Amino acid sequence: RIELGRDGRVSGVHYRRGAGEDAGWRFQRARNVVVSGYAIETPRLLLASACPQAPQGLANSSGLVGTHLTTHAGPGAWATFDEEIRWYKGPPNMAVSEHWNYQDSGKDFHGGYAFMSQGPLPRTWAQLLATSRGLWGQALRQEMLKYNHMSGLVAVAETEPRACNRVELTDERDRHGLPVPRVVFSYSDNDRRMQQHALGFMSELLAAAGGRDVWQNADTSHILGTCRMGSDTATSVVDADGRSWDIPNLWICDGSLFPTCGGVNPSLTIQAIACRSADRIRRLAARGEL
Repeated sequence: RIELGRDGRVSGVHYRRGAGEDAGWRFQRARNVVVSGYAIETPRLLLASACPQAPQGLANSSGLVGTHLTTHAGPGAWATFDEEIRWYKGPPNMAVSEHWNYQDSGKDFHGGYAFMSQGPLPRTWAQLLATSRGLWGQALRQEMLKYNHMSGLVAVAETEPRACNRVELTDERDRHGLPVPRVVFSYSDNDRRMQQHALGFMSELLAAAGGRDVWQNADTSHILGTCRMGSDTATSVVDADGRSWDIPNLWICDGSLFPTCGGVNPSLTIQAIACRSADRIRRLAARGEL
């Protein structure tokens, strides 16, 4: 739990450390608190830190903490080739195209997606076959014999940021007595049309390259949103630096800041935001403004 003082500033964090008889709650004082728990644990912590000064949870005067959860849809298309592909010799995601992030002609949806060639190691491929196609035993072994002749493409597709997709607290408690989060999420019609477009395009691409026995699966990857940044205190949780509108020394720095998820991997953007937030904290502290 994050402690909020009567002066409207956070003073530190209550945390649990140790195991067995040595386990217990401790308090770490801090001039600034940066929350980086990502799109589920960050809103969980803020909501669980509710107190008389902030009964809806910290940084939540807008009521938006936990809302607008997004994910990257990750539908995949896979094919068998006569030639040896040996896809394990490259990185897991070997090449990427952002064509459909920039081309709108022929779309029946708004937004976009990137798609990447795949190179899963044998264990990962076996797991995918078992979970996506229900293969097991001899059937799984027979399919694994094709491993060096397989190739696949997977999309990183946007989903719409909608307030109904959210993280909220339940009455259930974990082993430390903390409220367990509930995740509510569903795809919009636009999300579904985008995924169908991606599956169709990737399947056609594999077939044009000589692939046969094309099959498809559904998946997701990164979770984003729930503490969105913005320029309006009524429609966002933090400003462009990740600083809470409500509490001047409370910052958020992770994927929960994203107001939309975009059709690309988020890692570099999160790193850039982390650098900017750290620089802003340093500069404000040096001027005595924190």
